[in-house]
Amino acid sequence: MKYCHNCDWAIRETDGYTQHERSKQALEHYLETGHTIDTSTTAIRPRVPAVCEGVILEELLEPTTF
Repeated sequence: MKYCHNCDWAIRETDGYTQHERSKQALEHYLETGHTIDTSTTAIRPRVPAVCEGVILEELLEPTTF
């Protein structure tokens, strides 16, 4: 399965396309949108854990002490 990190675009082996066709469609999606494409060996789209953006920003901006 090939899927997009930025939107709901995905293409699977079960969609009836060859590996070459899936790769070509993934490349076309990238060229049209600039979105990041990834490949997974699973039949379903991997889920990224939901994390509050505010927490991430706090951790990035928080001064570290050594």
